[in-house]
Amino acid sequence: MNNKVLDCTLRDGGYYTDWHFSAKFVEDYLKTIRSLPINIIEVGYLSDQNDNLGPFYHLDASTLSFIKSKIRKNQKVFAMINFKEIKNSNHLIKIINKKEKYLDGIRFAIPPNKISSLSKMVKDVPYFEKKLSLNINLMYLSQWINNKKLISEIFKSTPKEVKTLAFVDSHGSITPDQVDIFFREINRFKKKIDFGCHFHNNCGLALANSLIAKKNNCEIIDTTFSGMGRGAGNAETELFIAINDKTRSKVRGYDLNYFLEDINNLKKKLNWGSSFAYAFASKNGYSQAEMMNLLQKKRLDPSSALEQISQSKEHKIIFKKFMILKNFLKKLNKSPILIGGGASQIDYGKFLYSKLSPNTLIVFSSVRTMINFYKINLKIPNKKLLIISGNEVKKYEKTIIEKIIKDLSIDFFMVEKNFFFSNNQVFKIKKTIISNTNAENPLLLLGIFLNEIGIKTMDLAFFDGNSNHDKDKVVMEETSRSLKILTKLKFKIKSLTKTYLKVKTINPWLYD
Repeated sequence: MNNKVLDCTLRDGGYYTDWHFSAKFVEDYLKTIRSLPINIIEVGYLSDQNDNLGPFYHLDASTLSFIKSKIRKNQKVFAMINFKEIKNSNHLIKIINKKEKYLDGIRFAIPPNKISSLSKMVKDVPYFEKKLSLNINLMYLSQWINNKKLISEIFKSTPKEVKTLAFVDSHGSITPDQVDIFFREINRFKKKIDFGCHFHNNCGLALANSLIAKKNNCEIIDTTFSGMGRGAGNAETELFIAINDKTRSKVRGYDLNYFLEDINNLKKKLNWGSSFAYAFASKNGYSQAEMMNLLQKKRLDPSSALEQISQSKEHKIIFKKFMILKNFLKKLNKSPILIGGGASQIDYGKFLYSKLSPNTLIVFSSVRTMINFYKINLKIPNKKLLIISGNEVKKYEKTIIEKIIKDLSIDFFMVEKNFFFSNNQVFKIKKTIISNTNAENPLLLLGIFLNEIGIKTMDLAFFDGNSNHDKDKVVMEETSRSLKILTKLKFKIKSLTKTYLKVKTINPWLYD
């Protein structure tokens, strides 16, 4: 049997870079691919969604043409389409149009219950009758791996045009024994269709599972360099071709080593790979997307992420011990002001605070924000609220934070119950509002609280933004989404300083 390696580093690795890759990275990748026994590369998505994702989620003809020109003629180029994004056959034709000449195949990411819908849709798409091969990535294998009735239905409803049916361990929880049994079971359905596999590395078993699938007549093996991919990542391309007898003898040159140095440096920065946190999540039925969101976007450490993912899901934000702050805010005739983490507070904070009414509640959106204020060395009569989202306080020396809180005479705290410890003297329980959220965005947290107590206005300051720093960029996107939610609640929000947020900006120096 002729096994084929499908490397999807650019497609799956995009979950860590939002599908932005430097020109040098892509050129080095393609140069490496050209020198290796890799049959297919899947280089991203075809999509017309209105989002902030990069060019490898929205592949165009020029990018695909460039890619095609840099690899060997006997190497194929695939792109993936999220089936849930496709409205109808005409929409699908529109997305593929002008790109098909540079592609050899399309793969659809699709759950088993949508195969019939795909079958109806592709009948009217001429591209699959000519050059493009039609392939399916069938999601959530761990949820139906033992469901013989569903497996039989899958093969009955799979479109006759499909060349490869690949099975995706979306949760990364399947073991080699399960893989062995599964592929021996489905081999009885094998006709003209090829089988593929795409294993995630939550439990460190992606490579082992891929090798077992290969042994059981699986023709297309998905891999990525250094395992780069969503959540815990995938089976490693370089390890698979090193272990595989048919590919090992064909590895030549130094390009691979140079590229692996680059991608391993990226791995140190972005930190994908198997871990206890990912393994725990996968074995308890949580998707790696959920765990990845906690570790990467919510900026939790693994222990806190595990604590959160183990909690029951509560959709409504609920606050406890909030009456003292509610009663205080109701007496004021000024909108509270939420202070962002921008460094501009250190430079210009004294000027702004001098313009604020003493009746304005100052809300520090983070410990970092409070520290920036502390550096100003300014005494003001305003009451102060500190929001601590997630386990941010753990990033700082406890004694230092306690001193700053004491020196600034912080009046109120807003913390989350999963990160609140009653024996921590930093927080005075009677002055602390507790929410049931987990690492929620401070803007949204404050906004929902104000909305609950009947206040619909808020001012902002020092939300500078820093798109050059990956984590700050994530926070900016998260804050922008929070702003949209509050806008739908008919909140009136304005900024008193220059900001990246799409809100009305008021110049406080124009008013005496």
